[in-house]
Amino acid sequence: MVEGWLKLTNIPAEGREFSFETTPEWIKFVSKFHLEFKLKSPLVMVLTIFPQKKGFLIQGTLQGYALFPCDRCLEPAKIEIKSSFDFFEEFEPQEIELLGERLLRYVDDHFELNVFQVLWEQFLLALPEKKLCQKNCKGLCPKCGQNLNQGECSCEQDNGDPRLSIFRQLKINSK
Repeated sequence: MVEGWLKLTNIPAEGREFSFETTPEWIKFVSKFHLEFKLKSPLVMVLTIFPQKKGFLIQGTLQGYALFPCDRCLEPAKIEIKSSFDFFEEFEPQEIELLGERLLRYVDDHFELNVFQVLWEQFLLALPEKKLCQKNCKGLCPKCGQNLNQGECSCEQDNGDPRLSIFRQLKINSK
């Protein structure tokens, strides 16, 4: 795995599984996003890749723990990072030049998947909207911070995942 790219060659039709743990190289990769956290345990990502006619179906899980400053009291908040995901990364031969900016690229006679980028995106999506510690801020709404022991909060249901906007903003700022 050079520079976070996994070579995809000779994958059987039923798929193949790959497992990754966070490495110092990944920490260096994400440091440009200026998100303050420390890993409490390695993040473990398991990918199963299935070749399709026009791309790859990628299914996976991500698990681990990280410490973030609590959004309310700034004490360390231990956050469980846990998610399951699947997505389809399409490949069209006429788009070879564009693949460098996506998760998938074609080099010589094989495909490569940017596992650092996949790990980073899934890490962001697994984060709660508000990172709250359990010591001082237990029972608070992770969206608005209201004390849920005193009744329901006034948060409205989101039509989509609000964490996606955080991810998009970080991605835009990193370019």
